[in-house]
Amino acid sequence: MVVMFSLYAVFALLVGFALAISDELAAELGYPAGVDVWCGKAYRATNASFEPGGWLEAPTLSSTPLMDLSIRPRTNLYLASEKYASFLIDAPISYMHGSAYTNASFNKETNITSAFTDLFIDISVVESGLDLISGSNVTVNTTNNELGFSLSGLTARFEPYEIVITGASGDGAQFYTSTTQLYYIPERTDGGSVTKVDNLYGGLLVQDYLTNSTAWTPLFPYTYYTSWDGWLELSTDNIKIFKDYGYNIIHIVPNEGLANEAFNFTELDTFLDIMDELELWLMFDMRWTYKNLTSVEMQVNRLKARKSMLLYYTGDEPDGQVDALNATKITYDLIKSLDPWHPVSLCLNCHNYYFANYTSGADIIMTDPYPIAVNTSFSVQYDTVCNTTYGCCGCDDCSGDFEDVSERLDLIKLYQEYLGLPQKPQWGVPQAFGNETFWARYPTEQEEIVMNMLFVNHGAKGIAMWDFPTEPGIANITGQLSKVLTSSAISSFLLGSFEQAMDVSGLQRVDAASWTVGNNTLVSVVSKNYVGTAANISIALPTPASGVSQVLWGSGWTVSGNTLTKVGMDALEVDIFVIS
Repeated sequence: MVVMFSLYAVFALLVGFALAISDELAAELGYPAGVDVWCGKAYRATNASFEPGGWLEAPTLSSTPLMDLSIRPRTNLYLASEKYASFLIDAPISYMHGSAYTNASFNKETNITSAFTDLFIDISVVESGLDLISGSNVTVNTTNNELGFSLSGLTARFEPYEIVITGASGDGAQFYTSTTQLYYIPERTDGGSVTKVDNLYGGLLVQDYLTNSTAWTPLFPYTYYTSWDGWLELSTDNIKIFKDYGYNIIHIVPNEGLANEAFNFTELDTFLDIMDELELWLMFDMRWTYKNLTSVEMQVNRLKARKSMLLYYTGDEPDGQVDALNATKITYDLIKSLDPWHPVSLCLNCHNYYFANYTSGADIIMTDPYPIAVNTSFSVQYDTVCNTTYGCCGCDDCSGDFEDVSERLDLIKLYQEYLGLPQKPQWGVPQAFGNETFWARYPTEQEEIVMNMLFVNHGAKGIAMWDFPTEPGIANITGQLSKVLTSSAISSFLLGSFEQAMDVSGLQRVDAASWTVGNNTLVSVVSKNYVGTAANISIALPTPASGVSQVLWGSGWTVSGNTLTKVGMDALEVDIFVIS
């Protein structure tokens, strides 16, 4: 739980005043007044268990097929200087969302009924009726169909354009519609940066301002939550030290001890000036103040024109702390009104607690299950058990093993499917701390890399570890990994294709994923086993490959047709390589 690790927050946990919610919010949620909760659960031995609520259930499935037509822009915004844009159209057959679908279309000219395989679509602007795409079609039961269009008929403005797509079968008997918003906004005039979100692959797109490049380049963010008053503030030299490790952005945790619960902004500006010079991207954290809208407005207006500004961070485990259910969305809307050029992120801690409410206030969803050296069934701190309705053990509804990492990220994807929403990008927050509260020790270097790569294997488009400074060994090895993951050659895989899970034979608890771009495939193999093996291990490939062209981490594998093979794996071995 990210918020629990400042000295103030640890103290709050032990004495019990920071995690109490207001009587008004308790009444709204149906909780007893005056009871401290985490993820909606009572956790003190003096309080009884009650149902926390907020659980997102899978929707009832249809007994007949549905067409789930949806549309979204390829990127979250387009600038006035851009002449063309594109939409992504999904038309899957679903049993969860959509409208009735019958696999038949009648041709009046031939008097023949054939399969309904082509969906004919038109896309227009709601307010003006302007046709953006007309007379086109997509194949039924496909997703991520990208169709381009001209922006010439639109005027750049800060208000979004409401877009409607209509789709029909060839005979017009089956009709579908969906809407989205298109942000076509003015150029910056203050010299500040712009960050785009790729709604296809989930990555961030930036422009290299040090070279005055106008090209949009994928950025795989790799960083730590970094202590301001405990480390960074001590010397401006620490900025270069951090950059030299290989981390390409920095997430600065504000100083809760100050009266403004943020920063001495005059002092911070000195550091930000250096970050601008180094192109060390900033993830600006407002965790202590994000519900104070006056403070948020001041901070955004102060930061938004920075060249190194990448994105904002608002709620730090708002679900765990049981912030007001609309708090993140209220702040999100304010930030977007002040700075539409940068995305907003937050971090969830709970397994399943008011997911839709809290994530409505974010473009990017982060999650922080910490599984190392933690007892997830009994809380020594509070002398209580931990289960789905009671207790706080540091990792909500976790098992205390590596699977917590990958399963939590998979759940975030699943919850968005339940809600019928486009997938927002997910980032991982690996554990890089220990010897405090619920966690008996730091992760080992090998455990750290396993957690990092499990997040990556399951689709994380960025990594921000908690927290820096960490153990020297962890800092060094993650610095090495940063140089792999942030290199343009590797980020082109991670942010330019979809991850594919791979089947592993010969050894249990091995997680493997691949990303294919052109004729090359990036492969990541992660062993979650604490004991090595001499077993023969194989991984099936979707298509034949000629061989391993580059080993980036660990030891190489052998390619034989459609199969990757290896004799033995070390404990907690991680292998990253490219095959052709």
